[in-house]
Amino acid sequence: MVKLRSLALMTLISSVWACSFNPSNPSQKGASPPGPNTPLAQSESEPRPSVFITQHAIVQGSSIYNMLKQEGVNPSTILEWVNKAKAIIQLKEVTPGAQFKLSWDSPEKKNVTSFELRYAADASLLIEKAANQQDWTAKKVNFPITTVQKTFHGVVDSSLWESAEIVGVDASLITNLAEVFAWQIDFNRAVKRGDRWRLTVEQRYVEDKPIGWGNILVAEYENDGQMFTGIRFPQNGEQASYYAPNGQSLRRMFLKSPIKFGRITSGFSTSRFHPILRENRPHNGVDYGAPIGTPVLAVGRGQVEFAAYNGGSGKMVRIRHNGIYSTAYLHLSGFAPGIRHGSQVEQGQVVGYVGTTGLSTGPHLHFAFFENGVYRDPIGLRFPSADPVASGEMQDFQKTVASTLRTLPDWQMANNQDKPRQDSVKPTSPIDRPNQEALFH
Repeated sequence: MVKLRSLALMTLISSVWACSFNPSNPSQKGASPPGPNTPLAQSESEPRPSVFITQHAIVQGSSIYNMLKQEGVNPSTILEWVNKAKAIIQLKEVTPGAQFKLSWDSPEKKNVTSFELRYAADASLLIEKAANQQDWTAKKVNFPITTVQKTFHGVVDSSLWESAEIVGVDASLITNLAEVFAWQIDFNRAVKRGDRWRLTVEQRYVEDKPIGWGNILVAEYENDGQMFTGIRFPQNGEQASYYAPNGQSLRRMFLKSPIKFGRITSGFSTSRFHPILRENRPHNGVDYGAPIGTPVLAVGRGQVEFAAYNGGSGKMVRIRHNGIYSTAYLHLSGFAPGIRHGSQVEQGQVVGYVGTTGLSTGPHLHFAFFENGVYRDPIGLRFPSADPVASGEMQDFQKTVASTLRTLPDWQMANNQDKPRQDSVKPTSPIDRPNQEALFH
């Protein structure tokens, strides 16, 4: 009986195997029963993807053309892409490190179907086949930007730059902070130990990655015991500016300084020993020490009267702002593009770069200020403000003031641990911070 049952069981197993394995099936020819180390065969082949994507980055010393050619893209196709892209970006100007991806119709990369270049943090160039599958089309792809508000605060000990560096504020943001109060504080000479500051700023993100700073919405700076507050209004738009809480504009007719990076090395004087001429003579201006190439800004709107080499003054720009005031910028290494006799300039526009041309012992800017053709000491001069907030917008402005001031961090978080001293911050040589060009010492 036991033998009969065993024979029946073996017959059943053989029948099942015969049903599952059919030698007449071409896909099963040569197959054998699965063993312990044999993977189970799929009933159908996996579908092959219709698009194959390869990703790349432009390497140093190469170009987009060479990289594409190296990946197998036909040179004539590359040239067509270059022409199609011109309305969006010049491909020849793409720098090393830029990433791009190619789509192909097969793993063998026989035919390329699209090219996408990430040329900005928030934008890509996409070139793909047109509907007729013959021509190429190019378009710009924008990635959504999200903004969040962040706050920072600090206390000056050795320099404004260091106080920002300690709390993780980068150079661009602290530069923007100084621009908010550029008409109230000369950050080249007026920063004091014990000064404190706080601000609320937008930070921009794409795909959860920070791509840079947006606008400073509100900022406060306490300089030598005097508080300055700047509120951006309106919060967005090209017409936005900064105002005090009472609606008065922070902008004035002239900036406090024609240079952002540097320090005053010599002030206005009726008699100063000239280091080259070896004699006492008036020093009718203010000298700012800074590295060669540091941008020089027009302190006010006006028209260029002179932009050329001028003897001991070296390369010089002179600007007439109105019927009363004019300014001059001496010893430049060169002029900014478009700066020539008769050209119009805006306040804060770069007009030239620090140099040491003419009678100069080292890199610096000599800044001269004239009132009715007479030299004046620009330090300490006060000028009228720009227009205040319009009366019809005051209600909206006051709402903005109330809401933005509430976002600022508590002043108690920005107290100096030591007793504040009112002595000036010790100037630092530009070579001490070569990458930051002695920012705001």
